[in-house]
Amino acid sequence: LAAAEAIESTLNNATDQIGGDSSAPKGTVRVGAPDGFGLYFLAPKLGELHDLYPQLALELVPISRNFAVSRREADIVITTERPTQNSVVAKRLVEYELGLYASTSYLARSSAIAHIEDLQHHRLVGYVDDLLFSASLDYTREFYRHWRNDISVASAVGQMNAVVGGAGVGILHQYIAHDVPQLQRVLPSVAVKRTYWLTYHEEMRPIQRVQSVVKFIEEAVERALPTFSSN
Repeated sequence: LAAAEAIESTLNNATDQIGGDSSAPKGTVRVGAPDGFGLYFLAPKLGELHDLYPQLALELVPISRNFAVSRREADIVITTERPTQNSVVAKRLVEYELGLYASTSYLARSSAIAHIEDLQHHRLVGYVDDLLFSASLDYTREFYRHWRNDISVASAVGQMNAVVGGAGVGILHQYIAHDVPQLQRVLPSVAVKRTYWLTYHEEMRPIQRVQSVVKFIEEAVERALPTFSSN
């Protein structure tokens, strides 16, 4: 296996150097990411990334489970749990905050939410429990011990759209919800924090096209850092 990986690494390096400007990264880079980070944060920046590296072919795969970079399902994978395999490089990307949100229209027609126990009188929006692909995403009872979903949506972006549409109170990523005018934070002091990890196979460490995308993602997150967490 090690010999095969060494051959693959050599071929990857050769691919980076074939054709055109040898200093410019080229080839295909596939990024796997949870749908919130992938569809909301990263997808709008792909044009900017391609402007920087026009010889790259970019693939973004929203994941509903943990991709395994050790199985080469993607070149770069954003995960919510740190991988433990020795062959995987894991870099802490950013800590992000989740909070309670509802639409202004829903709050206008519903009873006030002054304490966490008031949630028992409200319609709650959450993830489809048996489709959770990571234990780190099972956070509803960290907010409210009696949480039960009235409406379940199996994606972060889908949950946000449901909440924006007045479905009820949901747990949303701050970096997604903070600039949506129809949304209002409920009980702002109640929050949960998680971490995104940027991971890739050890064999990708010297591959220029992969490291160019790694650097772009890290710098994009750094610029947007205040949106990921309140403090």
